[in-house]
Amino acid sequence: MSEPNLDYDPIQAAVFQALTLASSAHNALDQLSEYWIDRRNEDAARRLSAQIAQEKIFSARDLDALEQVLLPLMAVAEPAPLGDTHVSSRHTSGRPLDQILRPGAQDLGEKIQPLMQLRGALLTLGRLRRSEQIAQTLRGEDMT
Repeated sequence: MSEPNLDYDPIQAAVFQALTLASSAHNALDQLSEYWIDRRNEDAARRLSAQIAQEKIFSARDLDALEQVLLPLMAVAEPAPLGDTHVSSRHTSGRPLDQILRPGAQDLGEKIQPLMQLRGALLTLGRLRRSEQIAQTLRGEDMT
């Protein structure tokens, strides 16, 4: 099945993109249960999973819930700096020594990709909605 032509409405295109990513994001949350550091994080992930399953992910509050779950995981998945020293040589993996991943970080980074993609789509949607609000306000203003 081909994607519908959504060029005429960028907000609808962003909603379509978010809905397309929702299933993968939902599955990713199921795979992340070992990473919840406390009961609060686990409960937040469970609520977010239910929201995604019901396709109720389009408000600012929903984006906040996604970020509450995702941002701590992103911090763990980022490369760990080696400190203030600048080392120009490379590790045997080919990576610069100042960007060595923490153990398990690469696996976590791969697992959170669907959530990061959904976050990107929801951020785009929020900017589109806000730009439409501003445009409507400007159209209604007296330019004199």
